[in-house]
Amino acid sequence: MIGPGAGLLTAGAAGCAESCGALLALAGASKLYRGVRGVAGSSGIRRALRMTRRRWRRAEMAAGGLECAVGLVVCARLAPLPGGVAMAALGAGFCALLGYARVKRVPGGCGCIQWRSAPATSAAAVSSREIARGAVLSVAGAAEAVAAAGQPSAVDRGWFGAGVLAAAAVLALLSVSWPPRTPVCGRPVWLPARATLRTLTGHAVFAAMAESAGPFGPVARHSRDGCADEFWFPVAAEDGEGRAVVFEVQHQRPGGNPAVRASRREIG
Repeated sequence: MIGPGAGLLTAGAAGCAESCGALLALAGASKLYRGVRGVAGSSGIRRALRMTRRRWRRAEMAAGGLECAVGLVVCARLAPLPGGVAMAALGAGFCALLGYARVKRVPGGCGCIQWRSAPATSAAAVSSREIARGAVLSVAGAAEAVAAAGQPSAVDRGWFGAGVLAAAAVLALLSVSWPPRTPVCGRPVWLPARATLRTLTGHAVFAAMAESAGPFGPVARHSRDGCADEFWFPVAAEDGEGRAVVFEVQHQRPGGNPAVRASRREIG
């Protein structure tokens, strides 16, 4: 006989597993999509394991199919005990592979959920947040297996929804880039102009132009066009009166480095 407190914990664990199963199915669908469409992914695991693109594509599609199957079994609660064990094993495997890639310090990132080709300038490495996300999947799977063994009907408990929301919030925080960026352009969400200006002033192109054409006055104008930000810096030197150096910062998708171009223009 399971007491009320244990029943609530069991229901919460089942809800957490539900959210993790949905994420697992989404990651698997992403891998299958990339494999079918031949989309070049960005994975530090492939580089760490030194696998060819052809072998990696086959391995990724096999892993994607397994992730989809396990995720659907967990979400549909068809077999909570084996589904939880399988998700725990996959999560532990993710942690091991991602940890190995992080130790090797290879670029490429996780590449877990990716629908488009990675930017050629991507230099992102595996982060601790991605490893933590794998750990959450493993813990949630283990909790689901334990809960299923003790109380299979936990899905009917009131705390099931709370577990779903709590796990979804944790996974969302671990999945978004920091600082948060827009999904299309990769522009910072919080104070985008200030953050982009900070990136610009630390760029080598800005330093080179400041040395050759500077010193600059304060920023005279800022404009935005699509995924590009434009900053006008008036030239402070006496012989540069009426001229400005214009920097165009072209944002890339998250994981890519912004491209910076500079030109001299007349101030109208």
